[in-house]
Amino acid sequence: MSQGKAQPAYATLANDLRQRIATGKYPPGAMIPSEATLMAEFGVARGTVRQALAELEREGLVVSQMGRGRRVQGEATPETQPSTRYEDVANQLRAAIKAGEFPPDSRLPGEPVLAGRFGTARITVRKALELLQQEGLIVVVASKGRFVATKPPPPDTNSEG
Repeated sequence: MSQGKAQPAYATLANDLRQRIATGKYPPGAMIPSEATLMAEFGVARGTVRQALAELEREGLVVSQMGRGRRVQGEATPETQPSTRYEDVANQLRAAIKAGEFPPDSRLPGEPVLAGRFGTARITVRKALELLQQEGLIVVVASKGRFVATKPPPPDTNSEG
């Protein structure tokens, strides 16, 4: 084979992801972006993304976590808070609620609207909303939707200034 031959798309993608892991853009314990995100970023098909990720898994660089995604192998450092996409969405929604974008008793936009806002799947948004519901930050009213709780949980009392 001649050395000038182009690499398959999955090999190019795998090399790029390896580089991001090596440089710390994706540190140990961090989540690798979703297949859909990588497809959009690199302009490749899902099969190409899966092949590249499978190669990284065989090399032991990433580990697959059922129902969560893929994480960079290794212990997370204290400054790396490993999180899933739904936890990221929950953090952004939590911040929007605290900032007053969604005041108490206001109805939250539906899953399709939030999925568009965060550029993610509806199931990801649903999991984020379920997390906020467990925290008591939002409540579900049957046949009406999800609302910001009237009395949000008290803020952290550890940070008195």
